[in-house]
Amino acid sequence: MAAADETIVGIHPVSEALAAGEAVKSVIIAQHRRDDAALQELVAAAKQRGIPVHTEPESWFKRFGDARHQNVAARIAPFAYADWAHIRRTLIDKPDALVVVVDHVEDPQNLGAIMRAAESAGADALVIPDRRSATVTAATRRAAAGAASHLPVVAVPNLVRVLEDLKTDGHWVYGLTGTPNARPYTDVDFRGKCTLVVGSEGKGLGHLVSERCDGLVKIPMRGRVASLNAAAACAVVLYEVLRQRAKSL
Repeated sequence: MAAADETIVGIHPVSEALAAGEAVKSVIIAQHRRDDAALQELVAAAKQRGIPVHTEPESWFKRFGDARHQNVAARIAPFAYADWAHIRRTLIDKPDALVVVVDHVEDPQNLGAIMRAAESAGADALVIPDRRSATVTAATRRAAAGAASHLPVVAVPNLVRVLEDLKTDGHWVYGLTGTPNARPYTDVDFRGKCTLVVGSEGKGLGHLVSERCDGLVKIPMRGRVASLNAAAACAVVLYEVLRQRAKSL
């Protein structure tokens, strides 16, 4: 049975989905925003692709609860995951390939925020487990703020095997953790092929995943808070990767 269509909400996620050529089935806007100048570009993009634009009463959008829908929504085909074998082939000859692996993060919004950080930092792909993990749902896409339209995401049955593939292809694999034996992230050379592994909320990196890492890195904490959440920590380290690579040019 085919998966049901999803609904994404918000001006930016809908605009990004249209710009990326995703399989948008229809766009819905509130009747009172029908002539809103702020939506004309979005509406024009939909019509250019032959995507119907419907209007609904403002009350129709109450179904999205607290989500920041901005009275804009789109019905869209289920997220299309990338194929790991294909992604691996495209990256094997890229000297500065950057991959983010997410080890069983369960909160869709956290996953979306990690996707947003990864795409913003220029990561080539993001890998998640296909079980016991958040997947790319409408909630994830909202949190990703458009990143889901541009970042290849792979769902695999075995993260350890993916890490072994990456190491075979010349990646240095670093696990982000708070354990005492980890090195400060600023002491690590992230130039060249690199994979960053982000652990789950509360549990961190799984044992087998941690064992496959070439090194463990941490973000030193100076305040009373013990750690950053997974998405914030991932963003901090990814931008250190960018800083080092920009400096070496």
